[in-house]
Formats: sequence, C-alpha cells, structure tokens
Amino acid sequence: MTTLDALPPQTEKPIQIEETEPIVAYLSPPRLYFVVAKTGADKAREPWWKVFWLGILAGAYLGLGATFYLYVAGQMPTIEKSDPGVQHLVLGAFGLPMGLGLIVISGAELYTANCAYLSAAVFEGKATVWSMVYHLFFCFWGNLAGSLLVVGFVLGTKLFEAAPANTTALIYTVEYVEIKATAGFGHVLAKAFLCNWLVCLACYQSGAAQDVFGKLAAIFFPVMAFVAIGFDHLVANMFIIPFGMCLGAPITVGHYIVYSMIPTIIGNTVSATVMISFSYAMCYGTLADTIRGKLQKVGLPVKEKNEKGLPSSFPPSVNAAKDDSAHNRI
Repeated sequence: MTTLDALPPQTEKPIQIEETEPIVAYLSPPRLYFVVAKTGADKAREPWWKVFWLGILAGAYLGLGATFYLYVAGQMPTIEKSDPGVQHLVLGAFGLPMGLGLIVISGAELYTANCAYLSAAVFEGKATVWSMVYHLFFCFWGNLAGSLLVVGFVLGTKLFEAAPANTTALIYTVEYVEIKATAGFGHVLAKAFLCNWLVCLACYQSGAAQDVFGKLAAIFFPVMAFVAIGFDHLVANMFIIPFGMCLGAPITVGHYIVYSMIPTIIGNTVSATVMISFSYAMCYGTLADTIRGKLQKVGLPVKEKNEKGLPSSFPPSVNAAKDDSAHNRI
C-alpha cells in the first residue's frame, strides 16, 4: 500500500459564495432626483432650532473658506497684475470648495442649496410651501449668524493687519469687496442666478457619488468656476462683504442689503428652484407624469415608462438607500 492509498478519502463540500450587493459608484440621474427630493422632505421636518444651529455651522464653514482664499490671493499682488487669470484660479481652487466640502461631508444647512432640495420635495408633494419657507427662514438667519461670528474671530486675529506683509491682503480685500458690493442691482442679480446654478449642481451631483472623494470632486470644479469667474453667492457674501466693511471698505449696511443681499437672495433662490428642482422634476418626477398624461389626452405619442422607470412617489429602493441623507445636510 502506498502512502497515497493510506490517506482518507476526500469529502467534497459545496463552495459557499456569499451574495453581496453590487457596489454602486454613483446614482443614475432619475434615482438621484428622488434621493434629493427625499432629503428635502427630511429637511422640511427638522425643528427650527436644529436648522438654525446647523445654519450657523454652514455660515462659519464658508466664512473660514473665504478667509482662506482672501488671505492667500491677497498676498499675490505681482501675479494679480501680471497673470490675473492665475490669481483667479487660486481664488477658486482654495477656500470655498473647502467650505462647501465641510458642509456636505460634516453636515450643515446651507440656504442656497436647500432652496433646491426643499423645492424638489414640494414638487413631489412631500413638503408644503410653508414648510419650505419656514425652514429657509431659520436657515438664512443661522447662515448670517455663523458668517458674522467668523468675521469677529478673524478680525480678532489681526491676520490682515498685524504685519507689513499682510497689508497687501487687507488692501486686496477692501478693493475686492468694494467692487463686489457696487456692481449694481441687475448685475448682481444675474451673477447670483448663475452662481447658485453652479453651487446647486455641485451639491446635487455630490449626492450621486457614494464615496467621500467622489463627493469632494463633484463639489470642487463647479465651486472653483463660480469663484474664479466672480459670481455672487449669498452666504459667502455674508462673510466677505461685512468683513471688508470692517477693514475699511466704503460700504454702508443699507447699501449692502439693498444692492447686494436682496438681488443675491432673489437670484440664488430662483436659480435653485427653476434650474435644478423644476428642471429635474419635469424630466423625472411628478411633473414628468403630468406632462405625459396631458400629451396622451391630446393624442400625441408618448413612450410609456418601462418596468425600471421610477414612479413619482419615492420608491422603496430610495427610502432604503444608503444616501447618507442624515449627513448630507446641504
């Protein structure tokens, strides 16, 4: 008998293969819209004190980001004169992308992005117009309080005036704020409309990404674009303009409110509601169903939804999706 013959017979055991859910790198546009609307519905149910406090955090995060880019770009006077495009890229790349990234990843309530999320919930019948206004009211004042809080702290550091090297940042900030605050009502309105279109797209597509780096990449480029171009963002301006006023910019509070804050509120709010939530509701949500029904009534050919089409109400997969809506308070 050989050694091999002495070995016990092998028993065949079936190989156990555990079934795992496929890894989803991003959400498809229709599914993303419903996740956004569900997030808006969740926000509409939050208590006022929570919205206000998270609004303070959002204003502070953007204020810190604005401090970053004003301090860095303000100390580049030579590049500003010789290569202004490079300096604008520095403005866009450093600061506000960091601030919005903190808001999305860490969790905070930003007025400008919430306009899109809550209006999507309203279009889907998951929130009322009153609940949207109620939420945005406390979010607005929270953002303002957080922005002014950071203004006070940054002034206390004397970073913009403590040393001769820092006076270039002070001069740059004062000139930057004066130009921004005196652009005129119509110009600010147009810049605010385009600005929040980009900001809401950044927040919207960050919801499609299912990992931190994907979310940050989705945020970075739209925000960099709006800052480099020079568009107007309501909450960013809540820090930038009061801060410049404290440093010596010849702008009064009344002028800031009438010629900067009011047109920025209008432009940012309309842009988020029309260009983001209304657009995608018309393509994927309840408005799409309404349009399809009206076309059928007049006898026009309409392609029916297939079995994989998402209904206008939230599907179970969206309700159960790991969309991190508790953390993505954008």
